[in-house]
Amino acid sequence: MLSSTTRRTSTTLLRGSSSTLASKSDILSPLNASPHQLDQRRTLLGLVHAIDKRVYRWARGVLPPISKTENIALGCGTIVVLTELFVRSFIAYSLTKCDDDTAGFDRDIFSGSPSLQHLIDTYQPSLTTEEQSYINNQVTTLCTLLNDHDVVTSKDFSKEAWDYMRDEKFFGMKIPKEWGGLGFSTEAVSQVLAKLATQCFDANATVAVPNSLGPGELLVRYGTDEQKEYFLPRLANGTLIPCFGLTGPHSGSDATSLIGSDCVVSKHPVTGELGVVASFKKRYITLAPVAGVVGLGLNLSDPEGLLGGSGDEGFTVALLE
Repeated sequence: MLSSTTRRTSTTLLRGSSSTLASKSDILSPLNASPHQLDQRRTLLGLVHAIDKRVYRWARGVLPPISKTENIALGCGTIVVLTELFVRSFIAYSLTKCDDDTAGFDRDIFSGSPSLQHLIDTYQPSLTTEEQSYINNQVTTLCTLLNDHDVVTSKDFSKEAWDYMRDEKFFGMKIPKEWGGLGFSTEAVSQVLAKLATQCFDANATVAVPNSLGPGELLVRYGTDEQKEYFLPRLANGTLIPCFGLTGPHSGSDATSLIGSDCVVSKHPVTGELGVVASFKKRYITLAPVAGVVGLGLNLSDPEGLLGGSGDEGFTVALLE
């Protein structure tokens, strides 16, 4: 219990604090401030602004510059409902330009002025009857074939689960029907992956890679007729399980900043056929142990100008079966 002397001292301190706070408030209030106080305030704000500018210039010199890949992503990003293609988006957008009508919500976020109303007006996900039926039936059935503990301990799925994923075209959801796939939307793929993740995360990743990082959609957009006819049906039915070889010992998922993954355009010394000579090291490639085709991310150079205007130097993808 406080003595009377202590209580009096405490009261005095509190009153003193209150008085001090009031005087500070007066200094900061432009309504009650004197011209001298306003000059002090302007000086203080100017000092803070100058410090901020110095700190910004220092930080700008220390931080690495935004890469070409990051600029592409910031300028042309689209909002997706799955982790769809941190990398594939970079590739697709580096091959096609996006205008303001197709720019995504993530670009708005980085601009500092995102519009929720714009997102609501432009993004209205929905499932077709076929897609909903697939989630209710095939995905549910696959979940019953998966035991997360068994998958982790054995480091593999059962043969029954593998066969079911191939038979029901889980690896070809994004491939159009004319090439043997399901032709599903990104929203449908997202919901399939979300449901699989509740049962077995390894199944989620195994299905996600062919429908995102796999070369299926790139082949649909940019492949030759010969490439489409050969690869797409095999990718759709799971004959070829794909993986994407981007990450190397000294570079990660920045597709335009690869280190040690290079290829040079050259002609075959005998046939004269145009091709590339590639050298690369890759690691941490999801599905690599079971993959039948690898999409290799490489930095292409054409020192002799053999492309003749039919292509560009820089990031490219080669398929290795």
